[in-house]
Amino acid sequence: MSSSSLHITAEIMADLAEDRGAPEIDLAHVSSCENCAAALAELRAVITLMRSDQSETAPDQVLTTATNIFAPGDRLAPALRHIVAILTFDSFNATPAFGFRSGQTTSRQLIYSAQETDLDLRVNIDDERCVIAGQILRDTCVGGEVEIFGSAGSAKAKLNELCEFTLPPIERGQYSLRLRMADIEVEVRELDLRS
Repeated sequence: MSSSSLHITAEIMADLAEDRGAPEIDLAHVSSCENCAAALAELRAVITLMRSDQSETAPDQVLTTATNIFAPGDRLAPALRHIVAILTFDSFNATPAFGFRSGQTTSRQLIYSAQETDLDLRVNIDDERCVIAGQILRDTCVGGEVEIFGSAGSAKAKLNELCEFTLPPIERGQYSLRLRMADIEVEVRELDLRS
């Protein structure tokens, strides 16, 4: 180390920390420089800690899985966000318009909100069967599927190019509805179609 240098290089500091021969001028500098003395003490502490470490290596399978998570490529599907929808409008709870008698409604509108996605459902009830049609309202909509399931049965339908769907007729009952798109899964947990 020349006298014009301010501090010892990292390579020489590593040699000093591991007691591998170092020129006397380096040892003299460390004894007179607080920064280098502190850096040497810290480096020696780290080396001592590393040598006394009793940690066990993770199993190969765990290491491989962890490495593959961050590997480039499309081996892993993008994360699918699961959102529970919140009912924001139910036409059964709305006051009937002037001139209409209550109790004559056989059609029901339900609107659910799930962050940036809204779900508009239309339920038509005939005797013991219900037909559910709806539309997904969001900025982008490229395909998807809607599924309704419950104790009285289940049904599925694909979204069309306008994000609309019509489910096959189902019996009255208590259901859950799930909408799956490329990036999101929206769930309506309690869809009561008994009345």
